[in-house]
Amino acid sequence: MNETQPCETTAHRAERDATTILKHFPSSPLSEVIELFWYSARGVAAVRGAPREAILPDGCAHFVVNLSENRIGLYEQINSNRLTAVDGSIFCGPRSSAYAILPAAAAVIGVLFRPGGVYRLLSVPTEEFRNAQVPLELIVGCDELREQLIAAPTTAAKFLLLEKFLLRRLPRSLCLHRAVTYAAGAFERDSFLPVSAVLERIGLSERRFSRIFSEQVGLTPKLFQRIRRFQRTMASLPSHGQVDWAATATANGYYDQAHLINDFRSFSSVTPADFFASRIVQRNHLPLRG
Repeated sequence: MNETQPCETTAHRAERDATTILKHFPSSPLSEVIELFWYSARGVAAVRGAPREAILPDGCAHFVVNLSENRIGLYEQINSNRLTAVDGSIFCGPRSSAYAILPAAAAVIGVLFRPGGVYRLLSVPTEEFRNAQVPLELIVGCDELREQLIAAPTTAAKFLLLEKFLLRRLPRSLCLHRAVTYAAGAFERDSFLPVSAVLERIGLSERRFSRIFSEQVGLTPKLFQRIRRFQRTMASLPSHGQVDWAATATANGYYDQAHLINDFRSFSSVTPADFFASRIVQRNHLPLRG
């Protein structure tokens, strides 16, 4: 007797092929160190024939957990053809350069830390993880988190599990140096603010301030400021239409358009115009053509 396989309905097929992106913003005290939790699910159709995607630097640390398979494939350099398979649960330190992934049909959950926020969870200076991806268990001391996230029945339950997991590991006594907290906030508020102006207000020498900032944030103050200005410029671009790049450069704290172009090439490998034409909805993801 032959068994008849159930037919896939249009609704089921659409659900299988869809792309879903969800965000969750934690409450205090986690909100002091974490900007948001995110969940992304891509269906087969969404990634079929898709090019590699550059993951652009944002000056912050991330946790990433692949819920579909216990591996993540990435290219350490965006111009490299060498695909490296790493653990399915990874910690990504603050980056000053982009890396690339090959989009896959998978469900992925992650944590985006605020600048310097991950310092409170680490046993060593944040700068030791600059431009690095390491197994998440080395940071949080638990190799069961991925299985627990997979078992959680809903996305909301997964976010709640992550919140409770990180809250238990958040030491109450450790905090950022007040100069680092002030400087990171000041750079966020004012793209025009030079490091020299921050030094005048915090009362530290340039060498001392740079040392503390690098240890806790993972990047030098000047490099962090460049990356955050680049991020701010990306966020300021309209969804469509024409862009006055000279005016965009001036509005976001660049000396001139040439400096804006230089930062786009440094952090995304493309010109501002190419970025504007190629960008996708997912934050910090840029398709790499050719």
